[in-house]
Amino acid sequence: MDISRRFFLGGAAAFGAFGGNRFMPAFGAAAAAGRPNLKFGVVSDIHITHVGADQKITAWGNNLTFRHTLEWFRDQGVDAVMVVGDMAENGMVSQLQAVAQAWYAVFPDDRAPDGRKVEKLFVYGNHDYHGYLYGDHAAKRQAKEAPNADFAAWSRDNVLRSDMGAWWKKIFNEDYSRLYSKTIKGYTFLGQHWDDGKGMETKYGSCDFGAELQLFLDAKGKTLDPKRPFFYFQHPHPKDTCYGSWAWGHDSGKVTKALSAYANAVAFSGHSHYTLTDERSLWQGAFTSVGTSSLRYTGMPYDARMPLGYENTSTEGKQAAELDALKVLGRFSDPGDCRQGMVWNIYDDRIVVQRREFLNDVFVGPDWVMPLTTAEARPFAFASRAKKAKAPQFAKDAKIVAQKVKAKTRATAGHPAVEKDAVAFDIPPALAVAGARPHEFEILAKGAEGRTAVFHVVANGFNHARSHKRASAPTAFKVALDRLPAGTAALEVRPLDCWWNKGEPLAVTI
Repeated sequence: MDISRRFFLGGAAAFGAFGGNRFMPAFGAAAAAGRPNLKFGVVSDIHITHVGADQKITAWGNNLTFRHTLEWFRDQGVDAVMVVGDMAENGMVSQLQAVAQAWYAVFPDDRAPDGRKVEKLFVYGNHDYHGYLYGDHAAKRQAKEAPNADFAAWSRDNVLRSDMGAWWKKIFNEDYSRLYSKTIKGYTFLGQHWDDGKGMETKYGSCDFGAELQLFLDAKGKTLDPKRPFFYFQHPHPKDTCYGSWAWGHDSGKVTKALSAYANAVAFSGHSHYTLTDERSLWQGAFTSVGTSSLRYTGMPYDARMPLGYENTSTEGKQAAELDALKVLGRFSDPGDCRQGMVWNIYDDRIVVQRREFLNDVFVGPDWVMPLTTAEARPFAFASRAKKAKAPQFAKDAKIVAQKVKAKTRATAGHPAVEKDAVAFDIPPALAVAGARPHEFEILAKGAEGRTAVFHVVANGFNHARSHKRASAPTAFKVALDRLPAGTAALEVRPLDCWWNKGEPLAVTI
């Protein structure tokens, strides 16, 4: 087992003083008043390809958003920064060097301006490990840059996976191990890299998340202080935790099983790019699990509405091409305009989490506040929070006007685009209830013989703060008439929050 020496040795883990991890919402920075024991920034999926130089921060792939985020973290006085995988877009050495360039520009020699040590809590993700294979990136790059070179020899100088540990040491000045531990101001952090230990190969493979963690907990778990949280981070979501069982990209379940014995465990994961405006980002069961979103682009909740998916996303699964070929509505536009991260403030009696978007520099929702002394059991469970949430509602004067149009279906594999008669309209925003926000819209079509068809559309601005212009903009809907039940004369539109609580409907005639 390859584990660093920096293990934290504390007291036994049990469901004791840490209690149920009760989270309460609070607005702004009021809940963060006072000096925390520990403060750290969290981002994931930064997908860097190059140093930004004089490019715009919004440009694809450069390291400027990451650098800007680090500067904000620095100004908040963080003690550490966590990056939960997918640092390098294509697993190239130069890309990880661009990550380091941004880091050391903000934290030279891992130091804040006042001289304090700021720890790196970085782990590899699948793009760091397998990314050189995606689209044959490394092979194409070698053919272009060094066509006469031997690929194996060229890879040793250019591909991270040629030696994950050696490149880590050279770029970040730290020893490398697949599972490592750091102690920061008395708090334990465990980081698990995406690394199966097999070296370079011609297939993607996977990583056995949870195996090394279980070995560590078997050996050291009883020494972890139950009065303090400890933090574990890996790239994929622990199965059946944040976002629920439908979450894209979860692991096999070994991590969930291992951490379930520790009520004071807090797990961080990325990979799916799901938005922090989705309250399902934060889950509590036997432990706490947090989805960390993405500092590159917002992912879509593909698997939440299977098998057809949403009308304005791509469909997942074996029949994706056939199902997407039915749709005439375009895909959700520009998810890259929303790049998110968090700051975690750890106090003796509570944790305060601030969720922020770094292109617009705004908080995307109220702070999450977690008292650490409550005995209330699992208050952050999805079911209880869904029950307490207020459904989004349309304004009283909201109206929808539908029109018949010509529209082309999506061109997918084996299915060329076809022009069809369709119905189209714009759905108004549903922000009439304070604090509530639409995550999606449900459109119900009722035919003359009692037959129905249901369609779902992800809401425009679902990934942004309520104050952002996209959150108050209409959401387009368009469907081919041949997908509606015979005799459909009207449609019913309802707003839904992330818990699928339904607001009152608007009717629209065709």
